[in-house]
Amino acid sequence: MPSICVIPFSPFERHHLLLCELEDTMFIVDCGWPTEIYGDKQPVANSKTQTAKSLFANPRDALSSINWSRVDFILVSNYEQMTLLPYITEYTEFTGPIYATEPTKAYGKCVLEEGLWVTDSGLQRSSSYTGSASVASTSTLAGDRPSEEGQTTHTMPYTQQDIIAAMEKINDVRLNEIVAPVPFVQVYARSSGYCIGGANWTVAYKGHRTAFISTSAFGTCLHPQEWDGSVLSEAQAIVFCDAVDPAESEDSEINMVPQNVQISQRINQLCSTAISTLKQRSRVLLIGEPYGVTQDILQVIAENAMSMNLPLPQFIFISPVAEHTVQYGNIMGEWLCAAKQAMLYLPEYPFVDKDLRQKGHLHFVRSLSELAIRSIPQGIWFVIASPRDTATINHFIRQWQQDAKQCGGADMAAGTGASKFSVLLYDDDVARAQSIVNRISATNEVTYVPVSQRLTHHAIEQCLAGATRAQHVLVPSHIYSRLPPSISNNLDFKLLEYSYLQATEIDLDTDRHLPLNIQKEMTQQLKRTGKQHAVVSGQLLLAAGEIRLERIDDSSTADSSSQDAETKAKSKPDTQVAEAVRPSIRMAANLDNYDLSAWTPERLASELGDIGLNAAAVDDTTDASSNKKKLVRITIPSGTATIRMHGGWTVDCTSVNTQWVVLDSLRQVLKAG
Repeated sequence: MPSICVIPFSPFERHHLLLCELEDTMFIVDCGWPTEIYGDKQPVANSKTQTAKSLFANPRDALSSINWSRVDFILVSNYEQMTLLPYITEYTEFTGPIYATEPTKAYGKCVLEEGLWVTDSGLQRSSSYTGSASVASTSTLAGDRPSEEGQTTHTMPYTQQDIIAAMEKINDVRLNEIVAPVPFVQVYARSSGYCIGGANWTVAYKGHRTAFISTSAFGTCLHPQEWDGSVLSEAQAIVFCDAVDPAESEDSEINMVPQNVQISQRINQLCSTAISTLKQRSRVLLIGEPYGVTQDILQVIAENAMSMNLPLPQFIFISPVAEHTVQYGNIMGEWLCAAKQAMLYLPEYPFVDKDLRQKGHLHFVRSLSELAIRSIPQGIWFVIASPRDTATINHFIRQWQQDAKQCGGADMAAGTGASKFSVLLYDDDVARAQSIVNRISATNEVTYVPVSQRLTHHAIEQCLAGATRAQHVLVPSHIYSRLPPSISNNLDFKLLEYSYLQATEIDLDTDRHLPLNIQKEMTQQLKRTGKQHAVVSGQLLLAAGEIRLERIDDSSTADSSSQDAETKAKSKPDTQVAEAVRPSIRMAANLDNYDLSAWTPERLASELGDIGLNAAAVDDTTDASSNKKKLVRITIPSGTATIRMHGGWTVDCTSVNTQWVVLDSLRQVLKAG
């Protein structure tokens, strides 16, 4: 039976890079790596092989241990898991195809460009202290750079041109679209519910399906397309990539709250603080990425302000990519949730940004230097800055604090105008958010309400209940340790853990939920007797991806069956009838649709050899006659197969894996011939 080996090359909970080997096929799932590390909590290492210090090194050493010339293809789940993709495509020997959804490719380019811009800007600022103009965008991983307190920033391992070149090599796929990167392997994506274009990949190999559950979300109250649970119900092996750490939750019972309710409550809490500030005609700084949950928060705040007849603030995005990422929401309507898709058929846009821009209340500024020369209309400012852009965050807090000191006495007494401003933060990366809060809270109050979309360990338990076909489930060691010990007792499959840089191999057993095939001959026999319902005795045999019911006939039925066989043989005098006579592994493929009389062992062996099989026409050693008949013998890594063409075609295989290969190849050759 085939097996799959999984090796994680990223020690971080939120970022994934899995090297998978499936028989002779090698592929990568996700290329994630953080651009900054906060504190010492994020890395998750195997204490036997790695020290905490070594985890902060750049990923070049880990990537160099992979033989990239052998990697057949790469699957990318969402735009957060693309950090190392330009480095892999431009500076390694990888030449295979890359698959991602259209939004993942579009948003991913923006995320990579913003990360490169933030890193370059930080290095340019720090060069004034070192006296050297360090360039971040080099062709090698330059290492780590200490930034703010408790933060380490990785320099980016590629240039802007590398990002463009990598994006051109990505093949766009739609959800549920099946692609075949290599022979006998098919891959397709299901919606993960986490972000626009977010996907969970399934890799099918000769009927064995392995699902990779990347960053996912059950919530349906945000704008991305909803989670598709069929990715679990149809897989025999499931590999989970990440989950929320319950220790990061402020409320110990928050995991028991439905995710829709939890997300809605927290967004409403943020928006309530923002609206209260806007009522006092004060300014707001929202720290969040210019995509994802930020678009939902912006939508709620703008709609509430208009419904309450409040003066609309001037919404200002400080980001080099925000203009593109915000517009993608309206452009990629087919990747949105059902409620947003319904708005595509109405005379309004799914998101409010289009309306705000037409009214002159939405502005996109690439950087602080551009803001200095831009003319922003008078009004209350609502600024959105990336949590990675510490320069912009620090600038506005310092500037607004100075304005508060210089405001008039009337404003100070009333607590309005420039005397007050609010800082909102929703980042569910608690380590990064805590670093920002610690830096700001000394001089200004911060409203921090984490909005977490990712699966919790309770949600994973719910997922496993719907994995009806699963035989093996792999979870990272940091998730495995959080699952209750009793969970294995309630499951019908093996629950295994995998660790950083440790190979975990599982056998892909035969699917226990294959379709049952009842032959036409059996149903015709029952119809002739006038029976609508009957008890049928027989044996179930595995045959080429389905379970075949072989009836055990009584004497009368056997006579009737023999007469039917004779009648059928007379009706086709020039065509050999394919029969499966070996009880061990039977050939379920019906070859009656093919003209088998023109085929000889030599021709069949030649045709099978042309499509890559090691096939040869040899003498049948079981034939005792002097004029021995020829048969076709096929040898592949998983076993051997013998095709006898005299006295009815029979196929005898030594394993189920061999049967899959031989039957698929046989159908292909007969159809072409």
